[in-house]
Amino acid sequence: MNKDQWLSVCHDMVHRLDRDRLMCAMVAPPGKRDALVALLAFNLEIATIPELVSEPMLGEIRLQWWRETLTRLYDGNSVDHPVALGLAEAIEKADLSKSLFDRYLDARAFDLNGEPPASMMVMEKYVEDTAGVLHTLMAEVLGLAGLAQDLRPQVGEAVAHGGVAWAMTGLLATVDFHAKRGRSYLPADQEDGVKALTQAAERHIGKARSARSRVPKSMLPIMLPVGLAEQNLKQLLSGGARRQGISRLFGFYWKVLSGKY
Repeated sequence: MNKDQWLSVCHDMVHRLDRDRLMCAMVAPPGKRDALVALLAFNLEIATIPELVSEPMLGEIRLQWWRETLTRLYDGNSVDHPVALGLAEAIEKADLSKSLFDRYLDARAFDLNGEPPASMMVMEKYVEDTAGVLHTLMAEVLGLAGLAQDLRPQVGEAVAHGGVAWAMTGLLATVDFHAKRGRSYLPADQEDGVKALTQAAERHIGKARSARSRVPKSMLPIMLPVGLAEQNLKQLLSGGARRQGISRLFGFYWKVLSGKY
């Protein structure tokens, strides 16, 4: 499979299932976009496993296949799978941290057990280890490791908070979707799980925003979802329909041009 083929598969998947973050990724320099798309496609490959298997063990087999595939990629071997080919190029070009992939896949095992998170602490850890880690990998593509040593941890924290906020808002929007499939991501120790998750999402948006003056513009493609998460959250709270079309695009591109999130 050549690059045009695997990139087309990855791009089509992300365009269909994660269009907002694809839009953000396209703000990156051309040489960075393919790796960002590959990471978003990888996330979809893993996140949709529960929808594709009839029992947890089959999901574990798929997760293990990806663990072994990543080991092969880091050993310099090729795997003829469109997303794996995209990851291989991203790993080679951006020197992505394997430990982050390991952490991500370990956390995704939670999706298979069908139980809600036992506490808010467990919930936040799950989202940090999935969405937070994914956004950190994307930040590595954008040059996180090359930032000044004193700046890197602050930017890394802001990136992770942005990823967590995005994911929490997405989980709030899909409560009914998951409930119909017998799953819940609302913390079991909270009397009002939706309220608790909403407050947590707002807190992470605030933390991502508080670091805005220290986050370089090179990180904008992975920080733009913060603004979109805030917009989506406000619409969820108001019970209104999500902004679409020209209005949504205008707000997005204003943030791109201003360099703010």
